[in-house]
Amino acid sequence: MLKHYIKISLRNLLRDKTASLVSVLGLAVGMAFCILILIYIENELSYNDFNTNITNIYRLNWTVKDHAQVSAQATTPIPLSQSLKSEIPGIQRLAKLAQVSGQMQYEHNRYGGDRKRFQEQNVCFADQDIFKIFSIKFLAGDPNTALSNIGTVVMTDEMAAKYFGSADPVGKSLLFDDKVLLQVVGVVKKMPSNSDIKFDCLVSFETIYKTETPAFADFLKNDWTFTPVTTWLLLKPEENPAHVTQLIAEHLHLAGTDRNRTMNGVNLQPLKDIHLYAADVDGNPSTSNIKYIYIFGNIAFLILLIANVNFINLSVARSIDRVREIGMRKVLGANKQMLQLQTLSETIITSLHALLIGFLLAECTLPLLNRLTGKQLTVFNWISVSTVVPIISGFLITGILAGIYPAFFITRFKTIPALKGRAGERLKHNITQKILIVTQFSISIVLIISTIIILRQVSYLRNKPLGFQKQQMLVVPIFGSGGYSFGQQIDSGMRRKINTFYDELNRHSKVKSVSAASQMPGQGFVRGLVIPQGGSERENIFTPWLSVDYNFLSTMDMQLVAGRNFSKNTGSDHLNAFIVNESAVRAYGWLTPQNALGKTFIRGKLADGKKGQIIGVVKDFNFNSLNDPTEPLVIDVNPPRFTQLAIRIQPDHMNETIAYVKKTWDKLFPDRQFGYSFLDKDIDAQYNDKERFSQVIEYFAAAAILLSCSGLFSLAFIIALKRNKEISIRKVLGATTPSITLMLSADFLKMVVISSLIASPVAWCLMHNWLKNYPYRINMDPWTFLFAALFVLLITLITISLQTVRAAIANPIKNLRME
Repeated sequence: MLKHYIKISLRNLLRDKTASLVSVLGLAVGMAFCILILIYIENELSYNDFNTNITNIYRLNWTVKDHAQVSAQATTPIPLSQSLKSEIPGIQRLAKLAQVSGQMQYEHNRYGGDRKRFQEQNVCFADQDIFKIFSIKFLAGDPNTALSNIGTVVMTDEMAAKYFGSADPVGKSLLFDDKVLLQVVGVVKKMPSNSDIKFDCLVSFETIYKTETPAFADFLKNDWTFTPVTTWLLLKPEENPAHVTQLIAEHLHLAGTDRNRTMNGVNLQPLKDIHLYAADVDGNPSTSNIKYIYIFGNIAFLILLIANVNFINLSVARSIDRVREIGMRKVLGANKQMLQLQTLSETIITSLHALLIGFLLAECTLPLLNRLTGKQLTVFNWISVSTVVPIISGFLITGILAGIYPAFFITRFKTIPALKGRAGERLKHNITQKILIVTQFSISIVLIISTIIILRQVSYLRNKPLGFQKQQMLVVPIFGSGGYSFGQQIDSGMRRKINTFYDELNRHSKVKSVSAASQMPGQGFVRGLVIPQGGSERENIFTPWLSVDYNFLSTMDMQLVAGRNFSKNTGSDHLNAFIVNESAVRAYGWLTPQNALGKTFIRGKLADGKKGQIIGVVKDFNFNSLNDPTEPLVIDVNPPRFTQLAIRIQPDHMNETIAYVKKTWDKLFPDRQFGYSFLDKDIDAQYNDKERFSQVIEYFAAAAILLSCSGLFSLAFIIALKRNKEISIRKVLGATTPSITLMLSADFLKMVVISSLIASPVAWCLMHNWLKNYPYRINMDPWTFLFAALFVLLITLITISLQTVRAAIANPIKNLRME
């Protein structure tokens, strides 16, 4: 019996090749999207799972209370963790990680030969317990003793090959930042791609104090406001994280300062949560969000739903051709259950074909998914029990669900009308089918509206005036890009070289101006304690702080709204002058920019902070991402804090200008690697995840429209075929081709209008909630919703017309003769 059903199913599929092809390809595209999204979701959910202790690993987060706002950050002060392991019994292991950038150098001998020097961005100072907490695979060396001594380093296999080739690196030495000699004591396998903990080199933590001046090393050990390290804890299996958090908070209350007791707190975040549930934690390595997982999963389901609606509609429409077959089978003794089983077997066979094609489509489009998500997924990512079982289950469920309605629809035909072929009217007045089409188009319109709004929002973020000129701005890091260089400061010798660098570049006709600063917009500024006039140290006002040279505001094309810029001519601006932004004026209660001028100001503590006056107010500019509102900002002149050079260049002959900058750098700073980036690209990179998200939605919307139109195309063809006699009679009686086309299209166009009325408020609610996450956002105008409706209406009209016009212009005599 089963063999017979399969044979009949294959015969029916081959009999109407066009409709069968649309059914199979529609389901295949829907399944391909589901497979791709399943691969993506499985990868996102697998982050950090390779760690055998993942259920007991926690990151110690540092919370900061600023007025009524409480924010969390992934880094903590060094003194906080100094004695935690010994004082809190629930902590089994503790390790601090401090990421820095620096120059790493290997010399085979002191006189040259085999010299290799690179600016490394991902050097981490780490405690020995790092190997007891995370699952780090050693290829050489002893994990029990590695990093136990000062001046030791463990590197990944990629880094070992980079410096030492195929030679054994263990026992060899590297010079870090021309200061500290590091001995290689181990080689580990590079961390997996689904790890949020990444490093190229691990240096024993105590070595960090050797890389700094004695004064700054002492500052690192004892300061409770500077938060340079990520602190990881391995709790004992039976320990309650909430209890450990309480004990750490009590430790902070006892050991910390008065300011810590007022402003700071702690919480433990599980390692398994930091990839998808910690995007709002400052300094978190992952910006992924569980919301994206839900959104992508739901959209993939909707795409599959559209494909199933197509399949159901086409199955019902094609069933009209089989009414005589069904009547004959009933006469020969077939019951409803047998007919339903046959129909279900056909849909399952169709689903099987769709699944196989879907696998092929998924594999072919996997590079596109990688490009959109920035991942490197391969076919081996989804050939596993965790992915294949859901896919096979999904195929069976899809086949059954897609076939249930057609099976029951077909078997309801009465035997005598079926033998006479009079079941076609049921298709014309099939309310369920119309509901399915309305559902299909409602989903498509929601996706189109969402795509347009997301694209507009991302474009708005990229193109919104930021309060400074970001184009043609070359950024050259003084101490190396990436990571963070803790205590490195510009000394008098370096400052003289930088001044010479200024002079050399300013002679070049394509260089407009040169400046320096502690950070560039978009990189985030360090917060410092400030005491504005009328305030007190007890208020604990911490404000972002930027140090610049005299040319910075003009180089960045920032606008002063009151007062003056820093000037060398005064001779004292670097000692006692401050510029604040408009947000600071409002935050400190000074009412207007003019009122702020001359106000006394202290950056730091009352006893030893930098004291001066406000000499100017700069117009608000966005120094953070546009995902965050503009905050108060304090600017001063402080050359020792400079880490970045900003060079504005002409847009023409850019490559030659960059080559000149590099040549000048190499001449003045032969011991430092030259690196650069463009400020506009650095800032735009903040929105890469949003742009990728919008691109994925865009592809989903295109797929939804394509699937909807392909289904309509076949459905219109079948309906026109069923109404050939009616069309021919109308033509004989004088009906024109446009009137016949309008008649056949009217029902579909009505359904599109209804779909628009349903989809628009749904899309508005979804996008309104999404836009609320942005302090700077677009307004949703009615034209977006109208455009989406008209676009779908136009596509529907074109799709249906391609079939109905062909039916309308056919020779009526030929059709009537056939009837």
